[in-house]
Amino acid sequence: MEKAVKVLFLDIYGVLCLHEYGVVNWDDNVDDYVFDAQCCRRLREIIDATGCKLALSSSWRLQEKDCRNVLRQLKPFGVTFEDFIGATPSLMHRGDEVMTFIAHHPEIGTFVAVDDEDFSGDRFPADRLVLTKLERGITEPVKALIIRKLNSVSA
Repeated sequence: MEKAVKVLFLDIYGVLCLHEYGVVNWDDNVDDYVFDAQCCRRLREIIDATGCKLALSSSWRLQEKDCRNVLRQLKPFGVTFEDFIGATPSLMHRGDEVMTFIAHHPEIGTFVAVDDEDFSGDRFPADRLVLTKLERGITEPVKALIIRKLNSVSA
């Protein structure tokens, strides 16, 4: 099978859901978190510029209500269920989760993960991770870097 699909592995906290003081209160109800409009707009621009699919790698993938919340908050920006290829499995390390997902999807060619935590390591290539700041998320420079990496021929 030809490897042609571009995939952006998407975290939520610190990528679309920002925290002004860089602190996440993990006890809060996830339904109270509001995604940043500029970050969501930039995500749509990434999809448009690259033709990529999204794979949810955030802990939000673990609860159905949280997945519905992601789709509800992204819909006004034109990001819908059809833009997603799936969600990573739940393992002990995010890098392993992404690489396991890729191993089960031979159609994936180029991929990038966007996250506010560095999980590159033995299995996950550091050059495929784009880091964000918890309080800024997908900025214009982050967007440009993701587009450049997804549109590059080497993965």
